Amino acid sequence: MPWRVAAPFARGLAAVALEAALLVGWPVGWALAACRLVESGEARVALTLGERPARTAAGLIPQGAMMALALAAVALIYGSDASAPGRVATELVAEARVACAHAALPTTYAIPFTDLTWLCAPDRAPRLVGNAPAAMRGAVLTASDARIAGDFRAIELDDARLLVSYAATGRPAAGTSSPDDGRPAENTVAVHVTSFSMRGMAPWARASTLPAALRALLLAVTAWSVAWLAVHAVLRLRVRTRAAAILLGAVGPVTALGLLRLLERADARPSLYAALPLAACAVLGCAVELPAQFSRLRQRRRAASTSSRV
Repeated sequence: MPWRVAAPFARGLAAVALEAALLVGWPVGWALAACRLVESGEARVALTLGERPARTAAGLIPQGAMMALALAAVALIYGSDASAPGRVATELVAEARVACAHAALPTTYAIPFTDLTWLCAPDRAPRLVGNAPAAMRGAVLTASDARIAGDFRAIELDDARLLVSYAATGRPAAGTSSPDDGRPAENTVAVHVTSFSMRGMAPWARASTLPAALRALLLAVTAWSVAWLAVHAVLRLRVRTRAAAILLGAVGPVTALGLLRLLERADARPSLYAALPLAACAVLGCAVELPAQFSRLRQRRRAASTSSRV
């Protein structure tokens, strides 16, 4: 497949991968940096001098602002494609048509997200062929070009030809015959129009209900919140193992990613996405407090056991 055909699809994959990498990698990186401060003893010295973990974490604000801008930019790019996947499909159709027109040998280019394929030949104009969507699923269509709505609920075709087969349940029409076993006869209708438009269809793919700008803001706030909390937790608990630091840094953003995918699949209202930073911080808080509470409970039991023996 030529690069220009795969470029729109590759752009979306790269954007979502980079978005997840920044959302998870930023808090994990800060947690590991805080763990190194604990290992080297710098954190203890700072605490002795009266610098609390919150103030130490505040020193990372300039770096956090740069990371937040980078994450917001990536989320804005991916959010634009996720909220209107049909726009990406239209771009794929257009790029594949250009590549098809320059094909030196007969070939085909399948269009992702759709059942459409370009038929390419050196001595003929490119032709798009595939199955009609929605209620006309059984029909076969060809066209010289296609444009798909952002929400996949409409499609427009140029120089369209449709071949529709249907069952005649009543008396056979003139020129047709009905089988002897009583089954309905199948008739075929060929339609040729200059412009063909279908609207109000069931979407072929699920579009995100989260606007791109709101997605960028929420992910930046979520990543910054959990990154700051992870640094504070590592310094306060004096975490010395990298595994524990990675766990504290990753648990919040992984929760946010899981909740984001769940809300997108449920076609949730944009207001419900405000729970992303709250849920991520709450899970991180539980990951910090539950082991501490368990450790305190074990110490109390040991103290009670020792006093009873005495």
